[in-house]
Amino acid sequence: MFPFLLIFIIFLIILTYYIKKSNASQEKVQQEFWEKERLSNAVRKKDISKLDYINIPLDKFPPLLHSQTEEKLYSLASKPMLNLTGISNTDLKLEYGTANLAVLSDYDANFTDLIALLPDYIDELLDAGHTTQAKELLEHILAYNADSRKLYQQLTQIYLASNDTDQIQKLYELSANLPEFTRLAVQKDLSAHM
Repeated sequence: MFPFLLIFIIFLIILTYYIKKSNASQEKVQQEFWEKERLSNAVRKKDISKLDYINIPLDKFPPLLHSQTEEKLYSLASKPMLNLTGISNTDLKLEYGTANLAVLSDYDANFTDLIALLPDYIDELLDAGHTTQAKELLEHILAYNADSRKLYQQLTQIYLASNDTDQIQKLYELSANLPEFTRLAVQKDLSAHM
């Protein structure tokens, strides 16, 4: 009975030590976050006109289907868009000022809406036999690091259908810039065709 009690006490001491260590570490992370947040709230508004805005050259992608999806695409294409995936609000405020946060969030939301709409539009283009336009639009959007496994899958299928498997390696390289979760899924898909 005594050895069991001794082992139990040692276990409790070790457990207490690790709990305190974890709490201290968590407290430090929290303090660093709130300090960064405090600093970000003091940053003045900066010029955002030179950012890498997403541009869809509508003259290069003329209306072909006259569908609701295409109308939504054209409506979105006229709005300013930025891909700010993976950048926290605090980091945006630190970089561009607190006053720009709402505008930047709107621009990112426009891009997110575009990425959500595109798979349906690409399907419509493909169903209507506009494979070249679908391919060019996908290549254009993916160049902006669109975080969409579905768009990569659609472009991969177009490349496979046209026996252009060399482009799949380029897609694999392009996907290296994606956030980890999406990157791993996309690269796994692409590896199956390389």
